[in-house]
Amino acid sequence: MVTASTMAEAFSKTTSEEDQSIQEPKEANSMTAQKQKRRGRRGSRRRHANSGGDIFGDSFATYFPRVLKQVHRALSLSQEVVSVMDSMVRDILDRIATEAGHLAHYSKCVTITSRDIRMAVCLLLPGKMGKLAESQGTNATLRTSLCAIWQQRK
Repeated sequence: MVTASTMAEAFSKTTSEEDQSIQEPKEANSMTAQKQKRRGRRGSRRRHANSGGDIFGDSFATYFPRVLKQVHRALSLSQEVVSVMDSMVRDILDRIATEAGHLAHYSKCVTITSRDIRMAVCLLLPGKMGKLAESQGTNATLRTSLCAIWQQRK
């Protein structure tokens, strides 16, 4: 019978030989590895199967853990939860954009304004949730506008 120590020795010998053979091509292709590292996320951008090239980009999944860490550092999210939250955010954004487009069409405008989006949020989200979303959106719009004005003055 083969003992665990002899198996470990045989495994370590083969892995060290494999490591040497693997490292040589990496050194030869170091320039391409540096180019890939420099390119970062821009060069490796892929479309998700469910995105279909929509206007909202690939995914909001990167933002959910960041926001959760601001609220509670000890918690984390599973992939299933992130997927559900991502589809929920996409659905809400799609509904808001559709309703804002209808409101702009009713007012015979070609452009969707912040007022159209604010009204669409009030129509789609019930009660306090709609009021809170409206106030948060208004504050974000004001902050963005003030920052743009401040940048122009510089």
